[in-house]
Amino acid sequence: MTQSPSSPRRSRAGITIFIVIVAGLLAIGIIPRITQKRSLAAEVSAATDTIVSTSVSTAVRSKSEPLNLPGTLQPLHEAVVYARSAGYVRQWYTDIGSRVRAGQVLATIEAPEVDQQVQEAAAQLMQAGANLSLAKNDLDRWKSLAHDSAVSQQELDQKTAAYEASLATVSAQRANVQRLTSLQGFSRVVAPFAGLVTARNVDVGALVSPGTSGAGTGGAGLFRVSQTDTMRVYVNVPQSLVAAIHVGQAASVSLSGQTHRSYAGRVARTSDALDPSTRTLLVEVDVANTDHSLLGGSFVQVSLATSGMQPAIVIPANALLVNSAGTQVVVVDDHNIAHYRKVAVGRDYGATVEVLSGVDEGAVVVLNPSDQIRDGHVIRPVKVAGAD
Repeated sequence: MTQSPSSPRRSRAGITIFIVIVAGLLAIGIIPRITQKRSLAAEVSAATDTIVSTSVSTAVRSKSEPLNLPGTLQPLHEAVVYARSAGYVRQWYTDIGSRVRAGQVLATIEAPEVDQQVQEAAAQLMQAGANLSLAKNDLDRWKSLAHDSAVSQQELDQKTAAYEASLATVSAQRANVQRLTSLQGFSRVVAPFAGLVTARNVDVGALVSPGTSGAGTGGAGLFRVSQTDTMRVYVNVPQSLVAAIHVGQAASVSLSGQTHRSYAGRVARTSDALDPSTRTLLVEVDVANTDHSLLGGSFVQVSLATSGMQPAIVIPANALLVNSAGTQVVVVDDHNIAHYRKVAVGRDYGATVEVLSGVDEGAVVVLNPSDQIRDGHVIRPVKVAGAD
């Protein structure tokens, strides 16, 4: 069978059409991708090349100022006075606000049971004394008889043991009388030291018992006495300033809301150890209160000098950037290139904050850093008036 000359031409035309179709399909899929890739690259390049203008400030050393810390005034000594004898309150003699001397009677307790026990113990002591006298007379007679060999040594030993037992009984009864007499003396409730009565929790007729408070006082004791000639206040000093604190250091204490008057104090003692939960040092400051104008429980501000310590670096608070990477700032170098730096923050002053590490003095930091600023980007710093 003879092949027609037009058949090869049709085959070549079909192949050509197929190639054109495939090329068209490829062009439809590839060209948009290439275009999108070029557009994205252009956007990235444009963003990278864009110089962002941003406000900046300079990290400076803070002024050497005293350390001001809050605290609560407490009496130098304070004691809750409990009953040491069971009975009923016969009379109380001092009320809240009364100043008392050491040993002054605050109240008396009527304890008839203790009085009876004292009488009974005294009678038992007299009886033991009579038995001792009889045992001594018997021992003397038996010693005379033993000297004449009228009694055996065993009988003499028995009389000697009976005398010693009576002697021990007398000693025990005498000690019991002394104990009950001392307990009887506890019917007088006295002040443990000179001070101010700040609480009275009993009234006439209240039932009390040793080591407990009066009925209905909620375990608060009969009286509370405070020694207020000297007051103390505890403050917590940050770890970064511990080196500036020492025993004997002068301090100034002022009442909250009364800044016109301050009271001279001194650092009496420190804990010499940091609290691991707060990284602070517990410091006790004693304040003289000779005119009794300072009241226990008052909220005060304690001012401690920090001379000898290099002031910390401070930056504006709005320069901080807190994210998943931690607390950071954006530092601008001499070539206006931005660099992210992690920082450790100290005290917060409101408009400014202390920076303990991560930023050097004189460093230029970006204010209100935005997402447009990336590490390594060139920026145009704009100094803000009064930002430093």
